[in-house]
Amino acid sequence: MTLEKEVTIYNFCPCFKDFEGELICLNNDSLFDIEHSIFAADILNQDATLDLVKQFEIKDGKTCYSSIYTYNDNVYCSSQGFKIRIHKEDITTDMLLQSIRLYALGPTQITVDCASCIYGILLALVLSQDKASIKRYLDEFSLKVAMKFTEMEIEEINESTPYFETVQTYLVNLLEDQYYWQAVHEKLVERDEPQPLVDLVGKMELLDRLQFLFYSQVLNIRSIENSRILVRMLSHILRTSKNILDLNEEIHSLVATDSIGGYEEDETLITKIEDYMEKSRTLDHFFGNIADIMKGTS
Repeated sequence: MTLEKEVTIYNFCPCFKDFEGELICLNNDSLFDIEHSIFAADILNQDATLDLVKQFEIKDGKTCYSSIYTYNDNVYCSSQGFKIRIHKEDITTDMLLQSIRLYALGPTQITVDCASCIYGILLALVLSQDKASIKRYLDEFSLKVAMKFTEMEIEEINESTPYFETVQTYLVNLLEDQYYWQAVHEKLVERDEPQPLVDLVGKMELLDRLQFLFYSQVLNIRSIENSRILVRMLSHILRTSKNILDLNEEIHSLVATDSIGGYEEDETLITKIEDYMEKSRTLDHFFGNIADIMKGTS
């Protein structure tokens, strides 16, 4: 008779994300800055017990072993001891194993480099590819980001939060930003400023335009009940999300490498770029989620 292991250790974590050098924890639908530690990697192996895992927990909210373990049908963070949660749902052992099977399709060793893909599969499993669930997720996502980027408190979200008013406020902000970037682009071209800076400003304008398109599409599907039309609209939303995701990565990399130059004397432009850098990883996370969960709907 073979005894079941008390815990099973996995040397990766679906909630670990490296976004252009910024290490982030996505657990419980959040974006926490973390510090990666490999201190316990050799000790937290397949022979580890629950007592040993507990000895190595560091409940400081930032240390990350990029390791998880399963115990009693739940999945836990090895460093902090938190349950792994995605979209307000506890991830079960069965869900984790299913995501690994769907990703690996063989004996492939799952590493930390696979984390984002496993996260996307788990999110899709949570939503079960149900169109109504995806509509609700898009509603929650658009409201949350609109509140975050219009400097409203996320904690204020409840059933009485005015959805249309909040999202429309953000749409107005996006329009105003588009006009700003258009004006700056024209000025830079007239002054024959460095091409990398001109390209950056053009990409920023396009990013706002694509976001405006995305939110308009999300507002539109709220009233769609015909499943065939809904699937087609979701396909368009997926395409828009993927374009935003790719463009955001291009812009972030361009700014992070500090290769643009030519804007040091324009304080407003500096502030706008700094504001974008603070928002960029949120855009990457949420639009990456949307791309993941909707791949199977188009």
